[in-house]
Amino acid sequence: MDFRREGREFAVMLLYREKLTGLTDLAIPDIQDGTDEALEFAGRLVSGVRSDLERIDAAISEASEHWDIPRMGIVDLTVLRIGVYELLERRDTSVSVIINEAVELARKFSSGECGRFVNGVLDRIAGDVRRQGDTED
Repeated sequence: MDFRREGREFAVMLLYREKLTGLTDLAIPDIQDGTDEALEFAGRLVSGVRSDLERIDAAISEASEHWDIPRMGIVDLTVLRIGVYELLERRDTSVSVIINEAVELARKFSSGECGRFVNGVLDRIAGDVRRQGDTED
């Protein structure tokens, strides 16, 4: 498995656990078996989501028609937050890769229905983010 995919999976686990328990350390048994690259990548994703949570949630709220953040499932919201963080901050990763990876995470940890929801929300956000980036360059 690619270290980025593995890192994204670890990031979902860490942020999910944090939401449920308040624990913010990087110690989850399965994570300790990950590669150093994957663990480092997961740590960057988690840190990025935490530090920019307000902007990330604002983008999700604006793009998710008829769905308030408190109504979203924790897994679905966690996957969206990681995807939005990558869209906003990881210009070295293509939009299609970011969205595809988020959809796969949603399918793995939630459901196919969640995958469609994540795809739609991230697609809307990607259009807005990348258009803004084009006008700022």
